[in-house]
Amino acid sequence: MSRIASIRILLVAAILATFGRIVLNDFVDWDDGKLIYLNPNIDNPTWRGLARQWNPHDPNTNSMYDPLIYTTWWALAHAAQLNDSDILGAKLNPQIFHLANLLVHCLTALVVLEILRRLGLPAWRAGAGAALFALHPLQTEAVAWATGMKDLLGGLLAMLAIWRYLVAVESSGNRRRENYLLATALYAAALLAKPSTVVLGPIVAVLDLVIFRRNWRGVAMRIAPWLVMAAAAIRLATKIQNTAPLQHTPLWARGLIALDCLTFYFYKLLLPIRLSFDYGRNTGALFYDPTLHHPLYWTWIFPIVLAIVVWRLRRPMLSAGGLVFLLGVLPVLGLTPFVFQYYTNVADRYVYLSMLGLAMAAAWLISQYSNRLTAGIVCAVLAVLGALSFVQAGVWQDSDTLYEHALALNRTSAIHYIILGQYKVRIYEAAIKRAALDQQNGDSDQTRHELQAGDQYLSQAFGAFQTLINLDPQDLTNYDNFTTSLYTDLVGARRWKDALEVYQVLIKLPYWAKAQHEVPEVPHKTLAMLLIRNGQYARAVDELEMALKIKPDPQVRKMLDETKAKIATSTRGD
Repeated sequence: MSRIASIRILLVAAILATFGRIVLNDFVDWDDGKLIYLNPNIDNPTWRGLARQWNPHDPNTNSMYDPLIYTTWWALAHAAQLNDSDILGAKLNPQIFHLANLLVHCLTALVVLEILRRLGLPAWRAGAGAALFALHPLQTEAVAWATGMKDLLGGLLAMLAIWRYLVAVESSGNRRRENYLLATALYAAALLAKPSTVVLGPIVAVLDLVIFRRNWRGVAMRIAPWLVMAAAAIRLATKIQNTAPLQHTPLWARGLIALDCLTFYFYKLLLPIRLSFDYGRNTGALFYDPTLHHPLYWTWIFPIVLAIVVWRLRRPMLSAGGLVFLLGVLPVLGLTPFVFQYYTNVADRYVYLSMLGLAMAAAWLISQYSNRLTAGIVCAVLAVLGALSFVQAGVWQDSDTLYEHALALNRTSAIHYIILGQYKVRIYEAAIKRAALDQQNGDSDQTRHELQAGDQYLSQAFGAFQTLINLDPQDLTNYDNFTTSLYTDLVGARRWKDALEVYQVLIKLPYWAKAQHEVPEVPHKTLAMLLIRNGQYARAVDELEMALKIKPDPQVRKMLDETKAKIATSTRGD
């Protein structure tokens, strides 16, 4: 067996040992539902559904145009059909989707190996660089999350395009033309899988100019068609993305935000612990959250200093690796707004393509210090990184584990409690529907089981609500959907005490405050009903009298008289 064949086998084996456990993972509530298992174009795949996914204005594309990824999920759905749905309505087998993620990641790592060899790095050093790319914990989110196929497929197609481009420029005649056309087609496919791959033209230009020192005119001619495609993709993405809910970064601060993002990524590259699906590092937090110690005042220093050091070293592979890393994350550094900034400016999956730059730099450094000690250190580092990734892959095993992990890292994140609460509300509603079906089928034991489980889920949602309010009683933004759903379910469950607590917050929220201008008497009437249910008759009388002042209503008058009668009766009893 050849040396390179052995390296490929070891690389795949290491990936399987590290990430193989994800095949047993479930879908998670974090986007898997709306994009995959509850997506009407995918959960019951039809030719019409496939066609709709190529329509940039289809409501099920999540304000992005990446039809190739939806087509991939559509194809996988044919093999993933199940007879029964789970509690959230998923009728697709998550194992099929996780297995596909694992396969794509393996293929990408093998292509990275070929790219590093094309860049002139020796086989074993290239293998170490590819292993670093494949096993680093920052890659776990893309690999272990079913929705992470977006980053994986876009990354695979991008790496294939880079590889065939390098083959093309080193060839001549028909072989050169064929490989260049293949690279261009792969780049077009990458844009249809992950729009942020628009940076591929500048990346191959960096490899051409910095490492191979080719003539810039020839490089410009080769990447010109790629830049035209990139411009079209950027224009389309700008038109489709809905960034209205974002707290946009002021223009003067976007450079600082970008440098803060780079500092965060470098920190996680060196110390990949406490990883989460949402770091809460959004624009609002960076500007106003005192717990972050005003990071914009100092985080810009590190990437500037690192860039100066790399430039002064004047090592082409290090310089190119740094530029590749920078270009890979450039679309999501906050220089222009993007949808996920609502939650955070940074995400592990965003560095998937950028990790090629890290692999280049690491492989070159290893080749400069090639001895047994270096080999031992490299093996130890890869083993530690693989172990961390193995543990992190388990975090994605199901929604409860994922959300509890995020809260364990940040108990003061309001948005995490909203996400957890919304998830528990959805499970509660699904459990109640199942209980109703079981009751119709005459299965009393299963009905009782579903109702007990549902009550537990509702209690957990209410607990998330209470924590949310205690975190910051004055900040009532973004609560509307969660609080409305929770209130409705608490009333349905006849949990009047909890419903009263939620409703008193609900009527202060922006949406409800606006609605009160149209029917100002309704909140007083509803609050009175809840107070009566909780035996707080005196307060109920006050609310009913206020409702009558706003709008005379015989029904409200009757309720007021009945409530006063109850007060009189209880007073005589005393």
